Amino acid sequence: MDIFVISTSDSDNIRPELLEEYKHKEFSNKEKQKEHCFSYLMLDRILREVYKIENREIEFVNKKPYLKSREKFFSVSHSKGYIVIAFSDAECGVDIEKIVERDFKAISERMNFVSSNLEEFYQWWTKYEAEYKLGEKAKNFYQALYDGYSLTAVSSNVQEKFELFIQNGEEFPNI
Repeated sequence: MDIFVISTSDSDNIRPELLEEYKHKEFSNKEKQKEHCFSYLMLDRILREVYKIENREIEFVNKKPYLKSREKFFSVSHSKGYIVIAFSDAECGVDIEKIVERDFKAISERMNFVSSNLEEFYQWWTKYEAEYKLGEKAKNFYQALYDGYSLTAVSSNVQEKFELFIQNGEEFPNI
């Protein structure tokens, strides 16, 4: 699985009408709409430039996005300044969350998480969210803490290998 972490600050440099082409639903919050559109623009770009996929048409099945061709599976998440997009040959899910102070003990208890600190809580929480997107318990998963964020990617493939690509300006240095 390839996991791309992208700063949403780059979306400020994109023409609003181009972003609008990637809108799949209505939002009351303009910033969330911008993140959504930017994430699908980046999804399209990576599918085209990295994977060389020509038919990038997306369909939604039970609100979950898929490539119509099923050439790749993907999952998208965003949180306060970053988007993350995971690509796999198997069903996958991904979640990223900004680590912020909260009553993690009460939430952990309610969700049956075993967490003794905020970072552990967010690792449980992002795994829970990523598995929700996957639609089943993960057969394999990857977790990372990055720049004050917790990220989890999950796969239905027990043999899945994970590689993280963090945007550095316009480039992903390890591609």
